[in-house]
Amino acid sequence: TQILISDNPKGPFVPHSDGPVTPKDWECLDGTLYLSPDNIPYMVFCHECVQIHNGTICYMELSTDLKKAVTSPKLLFHASDASWVRPIGKNNDWLVTDGPFLYRCKDGDLLMLWSSFGDNGYAQAIARSDNGDITGHWIHEPKLIYENDGGHGMIFRGLDEKLYLTLHSPNESLLERPHFYEIDELNSTLLIKGY
Repeated sequence: TQILISDNPKGPFVPHSDGPVTPKDWECLDGTLYLSPDNIPYMVFCHECVQIHNGTICYMELSTDLKKAVTSPKLLFHASDASWVRPIGKNNDWLVTDGPFLYRCKDGDLLMLWSSFGDNGYAQAIARSDNGDITGHWIHEPKLIYENDGGHGMIFRGLDEKLYLTLHSPNESLLERPHFYEIDELNSTLLIKGY
């Protein structure tokens, strides 16, 4: 996973880091930036199940200029830590971790949206840090926020000031499309309105 930079959200983007910031011998994807309450930048990313079978979500501290990692990767959790995750793959032995995205609740709780495969296909889940920061123990909420073949979600506030979840569905090459759902933050968790 490499860091790119642009003067405009529409691009063009050019390399900012000197190649990947994740370990060169790891298959990594879905890097996302997390800024701690004391302004330390971190890269949160997935170590691919195609390489290690039981996918993980890890983090590394970045330099303040975001050009390189300054620590080794630290494990946040394995896919198998969540009871709802189901194996996939040719030999049914891959446990997927996809798309970490961090969200700070109004009361300070830190949530992570992430995806894997559940009983109804690709799914969007929430994990919660027990100390309100990246260094915490991550507790997996038993209820999925979205479980019908969609995931890899991110949260944004619209021009109408409402909170939205965007994810892709269905999880099938060439058919994936973005979907947008209005969400509520209630009792330090996130719920899709009407879902």
